[in-house]
Amino acid sequence: MKFLKQTITAALMLCALAAGVLAFEPQRNDQKGPPPKDPKVVENPEKKPPPREDKKNDNRGQDNRGNRP
Repeated sequence: MKFLKQTITAALMLCALAAGVLAFEPQRNDQKGPPPKDPKVVENPEKKPPPREDKKNDNRGQDNRGNRP
């Protein structure tokens, strides 16, 4: 039982030691990135409204079943 307790204690100490070493290790991402780029201005062309349709061909009241009864 004493050996099991010593083994568990040693494993916990090694984990704590490894966590401490990783915490103080210099990180790769400490370097600053490149400066931000200037935003590009894109001019959008004016959109023309769609042409009006004739009211003669207005099919709003019909469903899409075609010629089936």
